[in-house]
Amino acid sequence: MKVIDVADTAADFSCRPASPDRQDDIVSVYRQAFDKDPVFQWLFPDAESRPELIEQFFTVMVDHTFAHGGAVLETREFGAVSMYFPPDAVAQPKAENERLLDALRDALGENSGRSIHLLTMLDEHHPHDVPPHYYGTFVAARPEHQGGGLGTRLKKCLFALADAERAGAYAEASSTRNLALYERLGQRRRGPALTLPDGPPIFPIWRPPTTTGQGGS
Repeated sequence: MKVIDVADTAADFSCRPASPDRQDDIVSVYRQAFDKDPVFQWLFPDAESRPELIEQFFTVMVDHTFAHGGAVLETREFGAVSMYFPPDAVAQPKAENERLLDALRDALGENSGRSIHLLTMLDEHHPHDVPPHYYGTFVAARPEHQGGGLGTRLKKCLFALADAERAGAYAEASSTRNLALYERLGQRRRGPALTLPDGPPIFPIWRPPTTTGQGGS
């Protein structure tokens, strides 16, 4: 695959790679952004403890992402962030996935059950019959920036990285609102919604590789 300069590509969309030493800033965005997200309300039903549990969850997830070939994009001043894995890091060895689940058990204790269920379900339903692709895991904007287009910038940046390598782009939408946005940007639903027990649906979405490097669906 073609080697590209992530920083140069990201700059075209007012976003850039986040440094691992800015983990606190990254996790702070997720803590603020996902308090009202339907999936995270299901993960952590108690409203009072939810922000702290979200912080613990994403501390583990950001650690895992940086340690296993993934990266984080951010808009300037950390208004929004997006974790992703490039094609050569999408498939994680079973032992690494188990370590991730163990880290969540350690961090969340008795509150880890639903997080383990969620990640296991996403892993089991990740498609294996598709071309090499970027996997965007969590996109989030601080509450004061939600609806301002920062998430769109991050998605377009990830698509640009994928296009430069003639790769696809896969993700899951955690709400119908996000699904509608991603469909406007060129991703499409792939298969049926994933169902959480007594919880909200999650929508797998896919954008195939382009042939021109200029985007497409």
